[in-house]
Amino acid sequence: MSEAFRAKWRGMGSTIVSIGWTLGVMLATVLGLVLMPAFGWRSMYLIGILPALVAAYYRFRLPESPIWKERTTESERKKFQIKELFRREYLKFTIVFLIVAIVAELGYWGVMIWLPSALLTEYHIHFVKTIYILLVTDAMTMLGMIIFGFLADVVGRKVAIFLGFIGITFAVIYFAMSRTVTQVMIASYLMGFFINSYFTTFGALFSEPYPTHARATAVNFIFNTGRGFGGIAPLLIGILAPLFKISGVIGFFSVLFIIAAVSILTIPETKGVELK
Repeated sequence: MSEAFRAKWRGMGSTIVSIGWTLGVMLATVLGLVLMPAFGWRSMYLIGILPALVAAYYRFRLPESPIWKERTTESERKKFQIKELFRREYLKFTIVFLIVAIVAELGYWGVMIWLPSALLTEYHIHFVKTIYILLVTDAMTMLGMIIFGFLADVVGRKVAIFLGFIGITFAVIYFAMSRTVTQVMIASYLMGFFINSYFTTFGALFSEPYPTHARATAVNFIFNTGRGFGGIAPLLIGILAPLFKISGVIGFFSVLFIIAAVSILTIPETKGVELK
């Protein structure tokens, strides 16, 4: 998708694609509110078959991007190896992107998987009210993605991602310190606003430094390495929750967010570059 958008608005193009994720989460939340009380959690898994079939259908109908057809030869595709991402000219980008992706995924899955449990068990908020809080949180996520996608194209990828990580740092600290239901709700909305603010530009950011014949592998390798580590976060919170409470462990993620915020400032800005 990064290859399909003009350089000037590639960040917003990445945002438009990413918003599908949040819309799906919101739709799943609404369906959960309706279906789970009546039919149980298994009904949600059955519903999940439908988007998988739709995705498979469109996957085979989507054409290759013109830039991939024009700038990638058969010999380049056959010779490409993943170690190329660690060549001198790409090494710094790859390392920083891996740090950012790992922290982003750890934070997202750690916070969003355990947020409902924290609302229910620590703050004793009713199930139905929890669903409504999560819906507003998801709406704030979508708003944050749009704003930060726009910022990425106006002020640059680095500034937008830095501000996103700083914002989520303060949000998780505030959540960990919250004591009243009102404070918890505000903290949840703030976390929602910032939790995907950096994800929204990843499609563009991870695409821009690498050549066309390596771009898809670079994006998938970086993003899914982050997802692999992200799976640790829910387990880690579950282990530490009895000692520090769920909200307290979520607050610990602030340290990781600061590391990612500083890391992103060490690479050159790629806003507006023409893809190679």
